[in-house]
Amino acid sequence: MPPARLETVLRFFFRPEGRITRGEFVLGVALVLSLAAAVYLQLGTGDPADGVVILAFVLGLPLAIAQFVLVAKRCHDIGLPGTFMLLLLVPVLGLGWLVFLALMPGTGGPNAYGPAPAFSSD
Repeated sequence: MPPARLETVLRFFFRPEGRITRGEFVLGVALVLSLAAAVYLQLGTGDPADGVVILAFVLGLPLAIAQFVLVAKRCHDIGLPGTFMLLLLVPVLGLGWLVFLALMPGTGGPNAYGPAPAFSSD
């Protein structure tokens, strides 16, 4: 299987249109959280006077956006508007929301947000 094109990866993580499966959601969230943990563990070893705060913001913002986009797409798959991604901002409930989205099956067939998702390797 050839590697995914950059355009496909960027569309997956940064375009909130469409729907994604539970498997794609879990893998995407795991990747985003792993990268975020790696970035912040590495940045935690630096001195704040060295611009670590700015670097953390520059690296952390795209990861946060990717997380919100993944949640919005998963909300679309279960028939909810993407604005339900804002539940991530509620302490404790946000973690529960991620688990719920990972376990909840999507609506069968097309819904208001597009056709049923199918894993695509293009």
